[in-house]
Amino acid sequence: MKTWIRKSGKITAASLVTAGLLAGCGGGKTEGGGSGAASSGKKEPVELVFYQTGNADWQQEDFMNNYGNYIKQKLPHITPKFVPVPASKSMEGLLSTGQQFDVFIFSIGHTHLNLIRNDFQYDMTELIKKKNVDLTRFEPFTIDQQREIAGGGLYGLPLSNTSPVIMYNKDIFDKFGAPYPKDNMTWDQAFDLAKQVTRADGGIQYYGLLASPEHVLKTNQFSAPFVDPKTSKPMFDDPKMMTFIDNLKRFYQLIPPPNGKPLEGSFFASTGQSKMFSKDKTLAMWTHFSNSAVNFPDDLNWDYAALPTFKELGPVGPQAYPAYMYISKTSKHKDDAMDVLQALTSDEFQTMRSKMGIETALKNPDIKKTFAQDLPKYKGKNINAIFPQKYAPPAALTEYNDLAWKRLNEAFGDIGRGKKDNVTAIREATELLTKDIAAEKANGKK
Repeated sequence: MKTWIRKSGKITAASLVTAGLLAGCGGGKTEGGGSGAASSGKKEPVELVFYQTGNADWQQEDFMNNYGNYIKQKLPHITPKFVPVPASKSMEGLLSTGQQFDVFIFSIGHTHLNLIRNDFQYDMTELIKKKNVDLTRFEPFTIDQQREIAGGGLYGLPLSNTSPVIMYNKDIFDKFGAPYPKDNMTWDQAFDLAKQVTRADGGIQYYGLLASPEHVLKTNQFSAPFVDPKTSKPMFDDPKMMTFIDNLKRFYQLIPPPNGKPLEGSFFASTGQSKMFSKDKTLAMWTHFSNSAVNFPDDLNWDYAALPTFKELGPVGPQAYPAYMYISKTSKHKDDAMDVLQALTSDEFQTMRSKMGIETALKNPDIKKTFAQDLPKYKGKNINAIFPQKYAPPAALTEYNDLAWKRLNEAFGDIGRGKKDNVTAIREATELLTKDIAAEKANGKK
């Protein structure tokens, strides 16, 4: 998940955020739930090293424009240093050089892979008490998720949030005289709507609905886990997961195989789906995280609709997919790092981010109301759709979830292409994941 807005070819989010900092950071109290973020008095200079995986192309300038300048304005004694994601996109090379870290920014999906697997986790419970951090300011599920991971402790504080939603192309629905998607639809209703707009016209094939499998499976509304946290055994064949997979499969079955051949991989990858939706304009409905819309071209006539629900669950939305800030176990400046976490979770900073189209993880409804106010492309959009009436409870996570997501994605690709039936694809994925986990354990990984 992107933790901020990516750079674009026309105007960078960094320049916009910098403008927001210059306009909105003239002092004043930082509401971070404690005295650390806005404390007065001269402090000894300190350098804090930051690392995050959400924006693989970021350099020091990007980090400063999005976070560092605010940190410097609120905490002048701190000099932020940003370590870019290596070309390999793996931390192992950095660790081999002895690189030290103070603060990490990881989505919940990267937490086990990067934090816990490398033994950087640090229980902040006592530091939170010392700094008087008010945990009631955050959406409860974001704290509950960390409690579950840390066995009752707390490794991270939430920085942002997102969850899947429907984004739809109004022009395609207008073209075929079909009604627009609406909030509170069931998946059955969404399927009936997809059938109306899965059509060929003027030599162009239009597609009803595609969902990024990786993201909707991770946040499935049944809260079905991928791996049993007690036994480390795959749980792909859980009836709830199979129901969710069946639901997705039928949308792909609507699509005519191109030239009688199986569907291409682009139909199952978020990058390919994004191109179909925002550039080719052949995809009527796209399900992905709500912040995917930030880079849509200005000429795209689109809007949001809430993720459809299952009749048997009632009005339950997807699981949330927060990004968290973690203090490294190896940091020698944990007090200063916590001051940074308080500053970046302050009402002031979270409001700035919300105005730039980044969903806050705070409960404050006034901040939620500011979502995307500084982005003209969001004007008139159904912003309420991105905030589910009720999030699904977070599924149990394990250190093997990254391996599991990979195997389940591959299995769904075979299912969606019609290459394998559900039972065969899931059985084979289970066998492969079982071997993956055994190999990890043999190599001394958690």
